Amino acid sequence: MNDWERSVTGNLPDVSGQESEGVVRSVPDTQQRQGMALPSQWITFHTPSQCREYQPPEGYVLVGDCHIMRGNITLIAGAAGIGKSRAATALAVAGATAQDWFGLPVHGRFKTAILQAENGRYRLKNEFAELADASDYELDKFIRVSEPPPYGMVFRSLDFRQYLTTWLEDFCPDVLVLDPWNNIAHDDGQRDYREALDNIRASLPKGDSAPAVVIVAHTRKPKIDGRPVGRALLNEVSGSHVIGSAARCVFVMEAASDDQTDTRVVWTCAKNNDGEPGPRSAWHRRNGLFTPCHDHNWEGFDNPQGEERASITETHMRQLFANGRRLPRRQACEKLMAITELGQSACYNALSPSGRFKERLREEGKLLAWLE
Repeated sequence: MNDWERSVTGNLPDVSGQESEGVVRSVPDTQQRQGMALPSQWITFHTPSQCREYQPPEGYVLVGDCHIMRGNITLIAGAAGIGKSRAATALAVAGATAQDWFGLPVHGRFKTAILQAENGRYRLKNEFAELADASDYELDKFIRVSEPPPYGMVFRSLDFRQYLTTWLEDFCPDVLVLDPWNNIAHDDGQRDYREALDNIRASLPKGDSAPAVVIVAHTRKPKIDGRPVGRALLNEVSGSHVIGSAARCVFVMEAASDDQTDTRVVWTCAKNNDGEPGPRSAWHRRNGLFTPCHDHNWEGFDNPQGEERASITETHMRQLFANGRRLPRRQACEKLMAITELGQSACYNALSPSGRFKERLREEGKLLAWLE
């Protein structure tokens, strides 16, 4: 029996003289024989009219169309180093400032606690130093970030859970971020995943005080034979059969290209049980957070040509922008395709101001120029 079951059965009368696991199985029949009422916290039923008339408490939906809600689990998944932790920090900042998060509206200011096991004080210093136009006073009121716990996020430890429960009751966050999942569930087995989820739930305040839980997780190694899109991305989450089903909403972050100097990411809601997922979007990692990428080449992203992207050289770029020529991006892409005989995806990526030629490319209004 896990601690979640033990916490539920701990308040039940010892009507059978058995261990608590026996109580779980025998309480309904035993209590019926003794004329006792079944504990109401086990199951609550409602009529259809009660369901229709339910009014959620204020602040129940925190972000988007039920993308992040109190008491629910939301997942942020992606490859290592893609920017998942930055996305979680961006969520905390959005809650403190009531600004949109990846294009989703924030319905009111909220407090966020980030329990993380990867970034030390030096990395945290650099992360928060990058934030542009952020008031420390406002952030300090709404955000807490942990150092990596000495023994990791050991939710299987009762002492760890009790410490966290006490701390949560004091700070009262609306959102609790757990980063990363593989520091909580060390084994990929279903049993380990389910036990970890049960232990997390056992640590949280209950009822209207329950925070939204945002879990940062990894995706599987990418496949060579095509790129999954939309709902199919849910299958790319490590442990998707358990954690993907436990989460009410799942976001997947992907690199826009294989170029290590390309700062663009693609953000997709692969699952939203309580609302509309919304369209996917592209973003630049900038100023410690993210800024929209309005001219992302979706055709090139959906049909990547990795071997072509590395073939465009500075010589090609100098030829394109010879004699100080300035060009709109679309026209520049067409000319670069003619010069290199490469595909549209490769040329759009090469012309990205945040791509591998970012030190030489300059945006002047809607025109691109090359700096020698």
